[in-house]
Order: sequence, then structure tokens, then C-alpha cells
Amino acid sequence: MPKVSIVVPIYNVEKYLEQCLDSIINQTLKDIEIILVDDGSPDNCPQMCDDYAKKDSRIKVVHKKNGGLSSARNAGIEVAIGDYIGFIDSDDYIELDMYEKMYNIARESNVDFVMSDYYRVSDEGKIKATLDMNEGIYDKKKIKKDIFPTLIMGDDINYGRLLSVWNCLYKRELLYQNNLMFDEEVKYSEDNLFSSIIGYKANSFYYMKGSYLYNYRYNPNSISKTYKPDAWSVYLKMNNKLKDLFLGVEDYNFRNQLNAHIIYYAFNCINHVGNSDKSFSYKYKEIKRILNTKELKDGFKNFKAGNISTKLKISIWMLKHKFIINYMIIKGYIK
Repeated sequence: MPKVSIVVPIYNVEKYLEQCLDSIINQTLKDIEIILVDDGSPDNCPQMCDDYAKKDSRIKVVHKKNGGLSSARNAGIEVAIGDYIGFIDSDDYIELDMYEKMYNIARESNVDFVMSDYYRVSDEGKIKATLDMNEGIYDKKKIKKDIFPTLIMGDDINYGRLLSVWNCLYKRELLYQNNLMFDEEVKYSEDNLFSSIIGYKANSFYYMKGSYLYNYRYNPNSISKTYKPDAWSVYLKMNNKLKDLFLGVEDYNFRNQLNAHIIYYAFNCINHVGNSDKSFSYKYKEIKRILNTKELKDGFKNFKAGNISTKLKISIWMLKHKFIINYMIIKGYIK
């Protein structure tokens, strides 16, 4: 049984795949399995996966119909047999000692997962990304004290510390015992839902502050930053799933975080439609449709703001009271 299973969802990343896979097969931790999930990629990626598998016996290739990132990750989880599971996005790459360092800490600390810092990579170079929290072990008491207050979303309408899965290494037993998979209905921002559940279920984790082990390729044109007509319905679905999971728990009150969460994604969707190439009429109607959503109205009504800027307070007030044209003018959505 390998020490670590590394799941790599692959779709239309021919340009970056070689760098990604080379950084994995050359890990200093050799006792690994590498699960390449070809999610129906239309380019040369399927053949590249098969070619790599011929050269390295640790590689398993799963070819499947396109189902999205969550579906691909789940396909990898289903065949993984390692003691720990990591996820790498196929347009990114990792430091050669990433999994040796994370595995050793996971074993020595006997924690449910390990999280590292990372580099944000762009055409301008690499920038270090770290979190506002201390290095070390977080047991259940410390998780509840330090992580729960921003587990889903902070009252400043910003995400907390547990956000992405690709800079983490999870104990496979944690996923299997809790039946933790990626929700295939939530096809955007799927990490956020998964990480919130992991953060609530985990009894412990270790944060490797100052260890920049993952290279996240920042792309301003990625699916998370462009207008998608179905995004609001997906985010509503995610918010409702979070409500089902967290409103009924007895050990912490997550209600205001859920209000902040729906407001955050309303801003997200409104910003994307506002900056799109759609007509003024389309933008106005779409923003109005979002603001008329019952869940968002309830979120605005019940949200208790934390330390937020005056500018954000004004923006919330304008959207809450549907000053749509004024907001569009201020934000420059009317060209």
C-alpha cells in the first residue's frame, strides 16, 4: 500500500501537463501512487497520460466522460489506496519535496490533514502566499476556537483559512469514514464546500507555515473569474447545502457565516455580469434577478457585519435596497 495517493484531474491542459506530472513523478517521497483522471479532455492530454503510465508503474490512468472537476476528483478518490490523499490541479506544479515533508509531519503529528503555504505563479513571477495563523497542531478545541469563526465565511465577507484542497494532504481514513466526496452538483468553487466540511469533521490538522510547497498558477481568465450564466444557481445550491449541513449543529452557531456566504457570492456574480460584454438591459435584468432571490434577501436582512470598510457597507446597503443603476454607475458597469 503506497504512503500517498495523488489525484490529478485533467482537462484541456496540454500546455501545462508535462511540468505538472514531472513535478509529481520526481517527488523525493517515492512510495506514492499517481492517479491521472482524464475527464474527457479534447486535446492531447489522454495520450500524454497513457505515455506517462508506460514510463512509471506508479501511475494509474482513469479515462472518463467529462463531468467536471468534482467528478474527476471523486473518480480518483474511488480508486485511491494510499494512507493519505492529495489533490493537484493539472495546470499547477509542486515542489519536489512537498509530499515527503507533508507525509512526515502527518505521521509524526498523527493529524487528520496537513496544510502548507504556496506560491502564486503568474507571468510576472512567483509570490508567496501565507495565512494569518500560527504554525503547528490544531486540535479539536483549537479548531473550534480559531477556525470555526470563519469556517464558512467571516463576518467581514472574506473567506477564512481553510479554502483550497490542493495545498493539503488528507488522511484517507478521514474521507472514507465520513463518506466525504466532492459534490458534483456544485461545479464552481467546489473546494469551498469540501473544505468547510473537512474543517468541521476533522479532529486535528497541522499548518506548515512558511513551507511554500505548491505552485498555484494564477489565471485571471479562469472559470472562477469570468461570467457564467448558471453561476448564481450553482452558488445558491452550495449555500443551501451548507445550510443543511451547518444550521442544525449544536456545537457552534454558523448562521451569520451563511448570511455572509450568500452575500459574498451575490457580489461575485454581480461583478462578473457587470464586467461582461452583455448589454445594459441584460446586466440590469440579471442583477435584479439575483437581488430578488429569497435566500439573498434573507441574508441581507439578517447579516451582522463585522469589521468591514465604509465602501463595502455602502455597497451592501445599495444592493439590499436595489439601487441597481446607481450601483452599476459607481462600479463602471455602464460603458
